[in-house]
Amino acid sequence: MRGEKFMRVVVITLLCVVASYLIFSVTRFSGDSFTTYKAVRYEVGDGITTSGFLVRSEQLIQAGGEGIVVPIRDEGEKVGKGQAVAATYRDEAAKSRQLQIDQLEEELAQMKYAYSFSASDLESATLDNDILLLMNQITISAARREYSDADKRAEDLKPYILRRYLNSSDSETLWARISQTQERLNALYAEAGAESGSVIAPVSGYFSGVADGYESELTPAFLETATVSALEQYEGISRRETGALGKLVTSQKWYFAAIVPSRNVAELSPGDRIDVNFVYDFYSSVRMKVERISPSENERCILVLSSEAYIQSAVTARTQSADLIFADRSGLRVPKTAIYVNEEGSSGVYVLEGAEAKWKSIQILYDNGDSFVVALDKSSTKNLWPEDEIILTTGEIFNGKVMVK
Repeated sequence: MRGEKFMRVVVITLLCVVASYLIFSVTRFSGDSFTTYKAVRYEVGDGITTSGFLVRSEQLIQAGGEGIVVPIRDEGEKVGKGQAVAATYRDEAAKSRQLQIDQLEEELAQMKYAYSFSASDLESATLDNDILLLMNQITISAARREYSDADKRAEDLKPYILRRYLNSSDSETLWARISQTQERLNALYAEAGAESGSVIAPVSGYFSGVADGYESELTPAFLETATVSALEQYEGISRRETGALGKLVTSQKWYFAAIVPSRNVAELSPGDRIDVNFVYDFYSSVRMKVERISPSENERCILVLSSEAYIQSAVTARTQSADLIFADRSGLRVPKTAIYVNEEGSSGVYVLEGAEAKWKSIQILYDNGDSFVVALDKSSTKNLWPEDEIILTTGEIFNGKVMVK
């Protein structure tokens, strides 16, 4: 009997201990409600949208004389000193005659090219590859909005197609056509005489048929010392008549100058580089160098950027709207309510691992309003990773705490 009583006492004691432990656990570990938020990848751009001026080293091209003047260069096309940028004609008849000459010369060159090759089966396979390659290049140029290049490649494609379908019986007919075209050209040459001429480029540069009258005012030298009040006088400008045929941009380097709030460029310095997304003419972001930040006037300053890329897209327009991206920050998005600071002064969050809260230190990169963007560092599992379940709770929490919903 004594043994049974002793065992009963032991069992009751153990039950009391277990009950006490359970009560203690419940009151300590699960008295606070919580939810979880999965850490997700996040990207944010720090920048502003503004409008400004495209500034270049420019020289006007004067047409000179009387008659009809027709530019023969595409916008942004590179032209060497002494090369023709425009054709001049005495009258409409002379212009029409020259257009016929140009067309016949092009046809003659294509026919001669096609005639110089045979159309064997092996060559036909090679021609097919050449034709497909040119068609792909045309598609790429058109997608990039490089239309002058697309037109040139389309012209290059014509003799390939003609040559592809040329057989031995067609050769005699083609040669007769070549002879007739040459005779017609000789007659037109004789008629043309001195009815046409050329406008020659005085310097080498990139051609534009648009002259707005500000070529000698909005210059790189002006930007070196320009004040906010001096530049804002040009806001809302319209084109002024110059009488010029066009202009040559004489330097590869061009500038974008905009009046911006001083606070937005407080962290920038000359030499820094930022991405600029222009609204028109440019098909991708332009990486530009900070050349100058002017003294502030009424909390505004001039931001001067430069680039030596995409010059062909920058020769025509004077004003442009653009998004200036000062920094791209990528990492993990974390709610501000999940951030804690430990005894060592380090910021971090608690994540749910199994049923326990585990501390993970974080590096805050950017304040995104109701959340922070924090660094993503995969060098250790002790760091915060995507898909980690971040604990959100208003109750007490510490490293190793058992979390029971």
